[in-house]
Amino acid sequence: MSGPRRYRSPTPEQGIHTMTNGSLSAGPSCEMDKLIVQIVGKKHSDQQQVLLVGSDGNRIYQAKSERLVNELFSSTLKVWDHIEGTHLHLQIATLEGEPIRLPLLSGTKVTPRQADAQFNQIVPVLPFVALPGSKTVDDMGTPVLARAGYVYVFYQKKLWRELEIHVSETGNTYHDIDVARYRQQSGFLAGERKATGQSLEDIWLPALWNNRHVQTLQLCFSEIQLSAARLERLEKDAASRDQRCNSPDLSGSKMRFKDLYKGKPDGKAMLDAFSGFDAKNPVAQALIAPIKATRLNLQYNAFPVSLAAPQ
Repeated sequence: MSGPRRYRSPTPEQGIHTMTNGSLSAGPSCEMDKLIVQIVGKKHSDQQQVLLVGSDGNRIYQAKSERLVNELFSSTLKVWDHIEGTHLHLQIATLEGEPIRLPLLSGTKVTPRQADAQFNQIVPVLPFVALPGSKTVDDMGTPVLARAGYVYVFYQKKLWRELEIHVSETGNTYHDIDVARYRQQSGFLAGERKATGQSLEDIWLPALWNNRHVQTLQLCFSEIQLSAARLERLEKDAASRDQRCNSPDLSGSKMRFKDLYKGKPDGKAMLDAFSGFDAKNPVAQALIAPIKATRLNLQYNAFPVSLAAPQ
């Protein structure tokens, strides 16, 4: 279908209400029995929402929103009083009918507030593709936005989200397909699956639950919509899924982004270095080493939008 895909998180650069650590204390405040979910970035639209749902599946508990602002890593916190037996869901607005509601986490736990990355974390991402040049085999490819096609998200060994990418002069948008509508007991209904989700500027994905990395999230891209038979194979065959999909570390924090990316080469530097690289020049080989190291970090992690090459 295509080469490996990278996933980056959009720049967190807007805000509403601001809460910063450090005015009175450098550490987190003390509070009792809260459930906190961190959504990387600020000023998110309400087309994607994290819901806390009661054990009966009907009652929805309202969250308080807080903003954490940092040069490299800003975020929005959703805070609830913890209630036993509740579950977290992701709700996606649709063009018609009921919203799409997807399970995120069953059996929520009390989550103590942290000064940086919280125990539960959602990361909005944009799918990228590595675009290699043709001048040298040393060109590892520069990250550029994925073209028109489909993004597939497998979570806990099942197809969790299928999104169609629309490309226009104003940028890329992402449109959910209601996977449950096409799922049947033996697999998926044959034929075209139509997107009914509202236009999204990013894709929300789980990165951390209860202070543990989400290990069961796998992502892949296809220029054409995968068939029902192909989806069934990917769900049932872990080896095929591992071969076809990426499992990037989407978690983020101030320290992590600083260590991986601050002061490191960005997409333009990669593009310039790879396009003009002379493998016979020892000086050029020394200069390109840190660029290759940063490029590998992009392959296996989420990264800020500022690191992408000019689109």
